[in-house]
Amino acid sequence: MSWNVKYNSANKIMVLTLEGHLNFKEIIEASYTNIEEAKSRNITNLLVDCSLLLVDADRTELFQLPSRFYTKWGMDPSTRIALIEPFETDAKAKVDFYVFATQNLGWSADKFTNRKKALKWLAEE
Repeated sequence: MSWNVKYNSANKIMVLTLEGHLNFKEIIEASYTNIEEAKSRNITNLLVDCSLLLVDADRTELFQLPSRFYTKWGMDPSTRIALIEPFETDAKAKVDFYVFATQNLGWSADKFTNRKKALKWLAEE
């Protein structure tokens, strides 16, 4: 398991990096920490680097993030989540599902092939 949360002051975003095998409990812990840091800094743009992520969680579990936890944790409804897609095929499919579910539930999320594209999208108003 490896994840970290950092504030990027140049772009005024929170950056969550997820690497290696992460189970649902670890994804929840990382996501909660990222959202709490964003709230404490009044930040509504989140960059999630999943490029080296291997997901040990199923789609039903991942669906709980936008459907249950985001509101429960008090995440600002105007939050935008940019994900850098994983290299690994199974993780990529799970990120695709997460983005689809998140968008369908009214949250703003999208995935990108690289950091530059993700940052450009987050900078748009």
